[in-house]
This record gives sequence, C-alpha cells and structure tokens, in this order.
Amino acid sequence: MKIATRTSSLIVALACWILGSALTVFIFLQMYDRARLIRDNDNERILTTLFASLRDYEDFGSAIDDSAVLKSHITGLAVYREDLGMVYSWGEPPALLDQELLDEQIISKNGRITIADPQGKSIKFIVRTEIMAPPPPQPDPHRGGHMQDQRMMMRGRQPPFFSTLDRGSYLYIDLYNPEYWRTDSTIKILFPICELALLFIVFYIRRLFLRNIEYRERIEGQKNLVVLGTAASTLAHEIKNPLSSIRLQTGILKKLGPENGTEEIAIIDQEVERLSALVYRVNDYLRDARGFPVPQNVYALLEEISQRICGKNIVDPGTCRDCAVFIDSDRARSVLENILRNALESGSSPEGVTLSAARSNGNIVIKIADRGKGIPAADRKRIFDPFFTSKSTGTGIGLSISKRFTEAANGSIAIESRDGGGTVVAVTFPEYTETQKKDL
Repeated sequence: MKIATRTSSLIVALACWILGSALTVFIFLQMYDRARLIRDNDNERILTTLFASLRDYEDFGSAIDDSAVLKSHITGLAVYREDLGMVYSWGEPPALLDQELLDEQIISKNGRITIADPQGKSIKFIVRTEIMAPPPPQPDPHRGGHMQDQRMMMRGRQPPFFSTLDRGSYLYIDLYNPEYWRTDSTIKILFPICELALLFIVFYIRRLFLRNIEYRERIEGQKNLVVLGTAASTLAHEIKNPLSSIRLQTGILKKLGPENGTEEIAIIDQEVERLSALVYRVNDYLRDARGFPVPQNVYALLEEISQRICGKNIVDPGTCRDCAVFIDSDRARSVLENILRNALESGSSPEGVTLSAARSNGNIVIKIADRGKGIPAADRKRIFDPFFTSKSTGTGIGLSISKRFTEAANGSIAIESRDGGGTVVAVTFPEYTETQKKDL
C-alpha cells in the first residue's frame, strides 16, 4: 500500500474528527445553555414567588415556612450590614460574608451578584438592599401638607419586611438547584466520552478503509498471479519438449560431431540447463506455498543442506540442537538452499559463509551470513520482487520463492549488512511448542 494513501487517509480522518468535535462542542454548549436558561427561569420564578408572598407576612422566614415550594428551593436567607455582619437569618446562611468573595464577583445589570456553588448544588444571590428599597414618595399637588407627612403615610403602607432590609446593606439568598447541577455533571462526563468515541469511530473507519484497499490490492495481486501461473504453466509445458529435443541432439552431436565443436556444444548444454532451471523455479514459485507442514528440527535441516551444497557442515556450533519449526520439508529446504546459494555466489569465500539458529522471543531465527560484496541499499527494496536480479546468470526468482514460502509458514525474512562486510539474511519462524515437540 502506498504511503500517500495512508497519509491522505490520516489527514481526512483528522479533518473528520475535528469537524465532528466542533459539532459535538456546539451540541453540548446548546445543552448547557438550555440547562442554564431553565435554571435562571426557575430561580426567577422562586424569587418572584418569595417577594410576592411577603406582602402577607412579617418577615422572610414566615413566608418561606408556609410555602412548600419556597422551602424546598431556598436553603438560606440573610441580611448583612455594611461591615458584613449578620442582621437577620433563616436557614443555613454563612455567619459572615466574605469581602474578597464580593470583590471577585461581577455585578450584573440588575444589581445582583450570582455565585455558583457546585458542592452545595445551589446558586447564591447577593443583592444590595438599596436597590430593593421602594421609590421615594412624590408630593401630591392636589393635596396639601408637608412632604414629611406624606412620607410618614407612605411608610405606613410599606410591607413589614422592608424594615428588615432597612437594617442591612446586603440580602443573601441561597437557592437549591439539584436538576441543574445534575445536568451540568452529566454534560461534563458525557463530553469527553463522546469525543473519545468519535475519535475511535473515525479511526476505526479509517482502519477498515485501509484494510479494504489492502484486500483489493491483494486480490489484484492474486489475479495477476493466476494469470501469470496460467501463462507460466503453458510456457513451461511448451518449453520442456523443445529443451528435451535440444538435449537429445547435443548428445548425438557430442558422439558424432568433430572434436573442435565440443566447446560450443557445452555452451548449448549450459544454456539448456539454465532454461530448465528457470522453468522449474517458476513452477516452484506458483505452487501452493504452504504445502504440508510438519515439525522440522532446525539443526538437522541446516546440517543436511550445508553438507549437500557445501560438502561439509558449516553450521555454527552454538546453534540450538532442539529448536524446531512447523513447515513443509521441501519448502523449508527450498528457502534455505536459495539463500545459501546466493551467499556462495556473492563473492564470499566458502569460509566466510556461516549458518546459525537461535531462540528469540518465542521464535527461531535462522541466519545465513557471508563476506561478499553486499547488497546496495537501492536494490534492497526490490530484492524480493520476482525476476529481479543483479547477476548476469541469475533468474531473479530464488529470493521471491524464499519469501513466499517463509510467509506461508507465518515467518518473515530480512536482509541486513554484516559487520566487517557482507550480508546477513535472517529467516524467522515461530518456535514449535514444547507439547508438540514430543511428536518429533
């Protein structure tokens, strides 16, 4: 899969998440504003009910005690002097107002100081009593008398609670709002959950999108492989018969031809063998990669291959003797033989080629190292591509076969430079379990 696809999908996913987050923020802000408006409306209704009922009572406490609605919403009420000492109280108001608290708060247009109390689940109001004082009496031009006499008459008509307000400078009311604070807590809990859920959904969809692209590429590759397999099978079948005829004719020429043509005939034989090997390798690449897996003792497998190809045992003495992997025996030999032949053809001396195997994090890592000229960095990206080769006589399919068979056995193959010069090919397979090893 191309890196550009992953990058572009990541950018799109982040953009979708940002847009979704903005929409989520807008929705939750609307929910919060609605809850605040309902709270303010309820508070105004309670305050209106309180002051309307005071016309029939001598003080605040009597009005509150006689109303179930007021008593369930008002938890404290008090009047404080200018020095913040208490003049009148009902419920559980603070004994003394905090001057710093008053200085920090912003006075609204209606002259109130509003303080939110999440712990008490209430809203506290502090109002200057001078704002609540009745308007000064206006002289009646149609009536005689002095202003003082009219003021005495107006004062006699005032509700009794104004006398309580006249004794102080601040009115304190504590209104209980459990529904608002419950909504506030719910919003604060749900918002990060929704953000995380949105992030998870966006990136899960991105993952499905990338997997879908990967599956499509894999299907396309399999289609190409099927086409290549059909073409290769047909080609191999068509080439085998002419090759057999050429071999037969070169054998006759060796016996009947002049001696000065022996070298040319040998060249023909070599090219015929190379074409035959190519046909065999193509068929090997196209056959079932998994085969019939069986437990394989790694040390025995390495020893057998080194004896057959190198004529001696070149397995490192430190190689674990009881390591085992689960793979088809023919395919395991094909993997290791291809890599070992490449090591011997790399320009390395036979003494510089080594085989080893060791345990690593539940896996068996087989390493084939050489002291050849190494592999250029530019070629490493294509080294496992079919028919890619840097050798004039190579087929370019050996490492492709090795990689395909290795991955079919749930393994992996990696190439790295060797310290001091050369190349190390590391083939990693899952280790066969202890219980399964008993069947070896």
